[in-house]
Amino acid sequence: MSRFATNVLKLVSGSLIAQILGVLLVPIISRLYAPEDLGVLNLFLSISGILVVVSCLSYQLAIMLPKDDEDSINITVLCFVLVCITSLISGGVFILFSDDVGALLNTPEISDYLFLLPAAIFLSGLFLIMNYWLSRKVRFGTSAAAQVSDSLSTKAVQIGAGISTPSPLGLIVGYLVGYVAALLVMFRGIRKDLSLLKHVSLCKIKEMASRYRRFPMFSSWSALANSASLQVAPLMLAPFFGPAVVGFYGMAHMVVNMPMSLVGSATERVFFQKASEAKNRTGSVRSIVREVHQRLVSIGVFPILVLMIVGEELFALVLGTQWAPAGEYARILAPWLLFVFISSPLSTIFSILERQHVSLSFNVLILISRVVALYVGGIFGGPILALTLYSITGILFWGWMNFYILRVSGVSFRAGVEDLLKYALLAIIVSIPLFIAKYLSVSIAVLLAIIVVVTGLYYAIIISRDPILKKEVRGILPGFKP
Repeated sequence: MSRFATNVLKLVSGSLIAQILGVLLVPIISRLYAPEDLGVLNLFLSISGILVVVSCLSYQLAIMLPKDDEDSINITVLCFVLVCITSLISGGVFILFSDDVGALLNTPEISDYLFLLPAAIFLSGLFLIMNYWLSRKVRFGTSAAAQVSDSLSTKAVQIGAGISTPSPLGLIVGYLVGYVAALLVMFRGIRKDLSLLKHVSLCKIKEMASRYRRFPMFSSWSALANSASLQVAPLMLAPFFGPAVVGFYGMAHMVVNMPMSLVGSATERVFFQKASEAKNRTGSVRSIVREVHQRLVSIGVFPILVLMIVGEELFALVLGTQWAPAGEYARILAPWLLFVFISSPLSTIFSILERQHVSLSFNVLILISRVVALYVGGIFGGPILALTLYSITGILFWGWMNFYILRVSGVSFRAGVEDLLKYALLAIIVSIPLFIAKYLSVSIAVLLAIIVVVTGLYYAIIISRDPILKKEVRGILPGFKP
């Protein structure tokens, strides 16, 4: 597990500066753009996000699995061809019916930007493919550098456009430029592998497509349902409440998800590689699943608790008073995002154990439940009721997913509950000063100071109790002694 922690920390530390800068630059963006602008961006990303996950028919998951690079490169080329086809077809459809899409979403202005959809699908699909290839080759440093380029380029363009002429176009173009910058870095990292293209043939591509046909049969539908369940909120909030509410939701989700995805996405990619290796070598994944689960719980519980205590105050202070509703939305979404943070990196176990049908059933059910929850909230209440019901369904389904993954991996239900209770109790105890400060309505300066202190205390305790993590952190920060 020492090597596992090293690779995760390489990805995390490699992109940490970019992620921190990204978080620090969000307050600038929030003051340059209106909630409606961010709402249009989120609707654009929701549409492209749903299409991207099925652009490869989930064959990108198979890039990691073959023993020989010759087989893997054929799968990679297959994915590239599928992305090109998806970009052209879906782009043409949405451009042709752009006005109808705008009317359906109660956001007519989005029709002006749907011509950029093919580029968004192609670039993000190519980014997805190259990430899996780099993970296969254990070049996590290159992936980290790509994340740096993506984050910095995106924010730089968005801020520049916001200063000049703020509109959704600047936000969308910044998103695309970020992918271009990341892909340039990734291409440099795979140049040495281009010689493998001589092993690509139509016959071999057909053979690999047949060998891993369970991915398009099950995983692609599962990925579509999963992406739709994640993107359904903006797509349903817009018709009921308009683009401003979508903007508040998008800001809340981005701010909460950005730092958590830093660890979660890095863990997912390294876990997939190491768990696949463990399955091939020993036939068991129990040990690695238990250890990764425990570590994810220990990392994720505390920031979610802090957000639930003082989310509104932090959003109003950092982003500006107009974004205070986003802080309330963040408090509602936080418990659901905790279970996503814990379970999502481990969900690749379905591919490793070839249980894609379970993942498909889960994602279809959660999609249906969320559509119902948002519809009920939209008809009978306001955005708060809709998002509360949405979050509750997420907690129930992702909580079930968490314990199912543990069970099929050989980890007991009791062990999973102990992980959650142990670190939740520790987080609550450490946060007692924050509860008191909230009750006494102390000044924001004092509140921020308390947040910094209790956060440092919590993670010092976590690191001191984790020998592997302590060793790796000491390697990054010489002299660190929790």
